[in-house]
Amino acid sequence: MAAKPLISLDIWSDLACPWCYVGKRRLDKALAVNKERANFKIQWHPYMIDPATKPAGEDYMAYNRRRWGSDGWTRALKESGRPDGANFANWQTWPNTLQGHRLVLLAEKEGKASQAEERLFEAIYEKGLNISDISTLEQIGEELQLPEVKSFLQSSEGKAKVLQRDREAKQQLNIHGVPHFLVGAADRQERTSLHGAQSTAALSHAIRQAAA
Repeated sequence: MAAKPLISLDIWSDLACPWCYVGKRRLDKALAVNKERANFKIQWHPYMIDPATKPAGEDYMAYNRRRWGSDGWTRALKESGRPDGANFANWQTWPNTLQGHRLVLLAEKEGKASQAEERLFEAIYEKGLNISDISTLEQIGEELQLPEVKSFLQSSEGKAKVLQRDREAKQQLNIHGVPHFLVGAADRQERTSLHGAQSTAALSHAIRQAAA
């Protein structure tokens, strides 16, 4: 029996991007559908849509009014995400995501970046938590059993790396919105680029093409 091909997936995502949450749920479905077809190497890359968000995060409605006048745009978002399990049951804050991205970097070292992304998305959109708050991140890190999570978060470690990756995405890779996916066979340079919260079918198609 031939070995399953290894598929690389690079994902640029912001935790304060609700469409990135929907996109991750759809990606998870695509990975499950294709788990017998391929193995996966997944790399999450930080992206900050609005670095000017207050460091402590902002009230959900206050932020929406300041940026767009209301939260009317979220109705279509919620309708779209519901079939994928993104229910947006308790969305209270619009976080500054610098600290959350730092937690993902720590989780990456333990091979738990995808789990960290999932926990952080759920914290924001389903549990009404503020991931700008270090104590909230400490709790999530402890649940993921990340080593020395308190000392890591209370230091500045990882901050420069998050900001550097964010700049590289915007200035060198010309990524101007997220989620953004690059999918391809790990042993080849060719990659399929998909932008936005693609459907499970579109993501699955890209995976199948890479595995062929």
